[in-house]
Amino acid sequence: MGEAPSGRHRHDLDGDNRRPPRYSVAGPVAGTSQSPSGRIYPSRTNYLFRASVSTQQRKCKAHTSFNICHFFGDGAFTSTMAATARIRPYKDFLTPALHRRFTRAAAILLAVCYAESILLGEWNSFLWSWFPLGRAGFRTGLLFISAFSIFVLRVAQLHVGQRTSNSGIATFRGYAFRYQTIQTTGWYLFSAWIFSEVFIYSAPKSASIKWITEGKNNERPRLNERPIYIMAFFLVLAVLQSAIHLAYDYDRVDLPAIKTAKKDSAAKPEQGSTESIGPSTKIRDSLPGIVAKAFGRVLVMTILMPFVYSIFIRNTAWKYTLGFAKLFWNLPKTTSLPIISPFHWTVLGRTLYGGVMLVLLWEIGNRVFSTYVAEGPLKNERPITYESKDPNGSLLTGLKGKKLQTRAFAFWELVLIAERYQGRRKVIFEDIDRKGGSTWSQILTACTETITSMDTRVQTLDPASSPTEHVDIQPSRTPQIVSMLNGGDKSVKPEEPIPTLPRLTGDIQKENIWNAPPQPKTTAERIAKGSAALASEYGNTPTAPISVDGRRLLTQATSKVLTPEQQQALSPQGIWIALSPYVTQFLQSPLGWPFRQEFRRRIAAVVLGQPYGDAGIILDSVEALSLFAVASLKEDIYGNVQKDVPDIIRMLTKSLVSLEAMRKSFGVHWTDVSGNIESPEVDLIVGGLRGALQDIIGAFGEYFDDMKMNRADVRAAREAAKAPEPQRPAEMQETRKRK
Repeated sequence: MGEAPSGRHRHDLDGDNRRPPRYSVAGPVAGTSQSPSGRIYPSRTNYLFRASVSTQQRKCKAHTSFNICHFFGDGAFTSTMAATARIRPYKDFLTPALHRRFTRAAAILLAVCYAESILLGEWNSFLWSWFPLGRAGFRTGLLFISAFSIFVLRVAQLHVGQRTSNSGIATFRGYAFRYQTIQTTGWYLFSAWIFSEVFIYSAPKSASIKWITEGKNNERPRLNERPIYIMAFFLVLAVLQSAIHLAYDYDRVDLPAIKTAKKDSAAKPEQGSTESIGPSTKIRDSLPGIVAKAFGRVLVMTILMPFVYSIFIRNTAWKYTLGFAKLFWNLPKTTSLPIISPFHWTVLGRTLYGGVMLVLLWEIGNRVFSTYVAEGPLKNERPITYESKDPNGSLLTGLKGKKLQTRAFAFWELVLIAERYQGRRKVIFEDIDRKGGSTWSQILTACTETITSMDTRVQTLDPASSPTEHVDIQPSRTPQIVSMLNGGDKSVKPEEPIPTLPRLTGDIQKENIWNAPPQPKTTAERIAKGSAALASEYGNTPTAPISVDGRRLLTQATSKVLTPEQQQALSPQGIWIALSPYVTQFLQSPLGWPFRQEFRRRIAAVVLGQPYGDAGIILDSVEALSLFAVASLKEDIYGNVQKDVPDIIRMLTKSLVSLEAMRKSFGVHWTDVSGNIESPEVDLIVGGLRGALQDIIGAFGEYFDDMKMNRADVRAAREAAKAPEPQRPAEMQETRKRK
């Protein structure tokens, strides 16, 4: 009997010339040989359990009352166990990967804390000023607690996808009064308090910022107000940083929108880069901007904080700090404020220096965390489900996950498999014996649900919510494509009458309505008549309505007293025309930004969904279907993918046409004073749909007749896949300027 090839691992699924293992019992598998009679014999080595078959037979006989291995064949034990093995969920592989990245990010943060510990300490000794086992190491540990609290916050509020809302004020109303706001502020306050204690403790004695000032000539020690001001400065800075954290959504993990290596990609770098740039390089490149941002923010705080402290904080902070200090020191009984204010230039300089250190700790920590967590779902240049006993099953659990974070990484891994790993693609194509359908059919269902959910949001857009002002667009190919998709070449069948709902009232009375109604005869009719009269009187004004003659006299008096111009100015339309210049100036100012319903925000809320939306998942679904379909021409030995290609083409065409039509007819709100009608998110999705259609049509164009695909669908797909006219965006902008 044949021997299994040595040196081949059971998960060598990504090689170009290696045949992937077969997990079904139908047909020969790796490590078996076939006799002339057709019977399958296992070889000496088993790939799933790395044990000889004789050893497995002994174990099987020891745990069963009859020889099930002999009854079903020598290879039944392995096949049955592999088929009934529990599928590990995708999160079991994603969570350890995130833990490894978290550990690397924490190591970098510890190095930053050590560098700041050396800068904050005294340089009175060449060795102990930097030696890790001395004061520098102790300060590093305390600073790491301060910085690590931000990591705890990020883990607790981690999410994928951007926040989608129509305006800034809508985002504020939706997120400001949540528990996450209190949690964010609390963790930043804790971090600032730890840092302030380390900063005050590490200052030299000549700085005079210790909590207690020793008295002279038998005087009692006094409470020093300078450390109170420094701590208040750091705490207010923490409140400001928490507001920035919430406003700019630091909790978001910014995954790249485009994960595949496009040769002719026209995407901008900020929209999704395909270059393999390491996380350390990204962090190093962002350091100059972080330093400039931290210095500018703290400089403004240093200028404004003396006024804020004197007006709002000083009395309360002095009172409570003095009461707490009297528990440990014998201080004077007076509670009056010190005559000398703590705003010495040396104190202001130290707050500027310490504030920059603290903000750098926060900003670098956030950047390091976001950079490492946003890495691809790979381990040792292989997909993270590579180590699973059932890689396809684990991947499917991620594609069907409820959390957006899990699905985002699962779709990312799917599109990487479709692009790079030929062995995994073959396993997906050949895995047809699975509960719930073949692996390809379940992948197709998951991708289709993602794309059709976007179509549903686009098609169910309420026309009443759209503004009355629209951008004029010249006629395009969209109506023709819609006609093709709807079967314009076919005869239209007459619509069947829609059955009406059951009637809840009687027929309309045919008697003379001017006759007096009949008097109620029974007690129930009298009660009903009285209740109806009472209900009709409820809410009416006690005064009689103005008569026709009175209204005519009022109109005549108004026309005699006011001129037509004055009457028009006092009308609601006239009042609005008079106030519109001031409203426009307010909306154009920075204070009016939260009230603008910008075009980009509104259309992103529709296309991506609310409250969070990620264009990357939609693009991954489109790219995965395209790559799998093209690769199936050479790798799908069963031809299952080719049968679904017509449906994929129709779905992508319909999505592209509906999205472009909505994009062109989407109105500009009257508060959008900028008039910018650009939408990078929608442009990315449109480009992904068009590129996928072009790839599939280019690969299957000569087989459309054999696939029995409708000619109207083919024409619609070819029309939709054509590149747009390059002058269209400029024409749209010129149209908007004319309006």
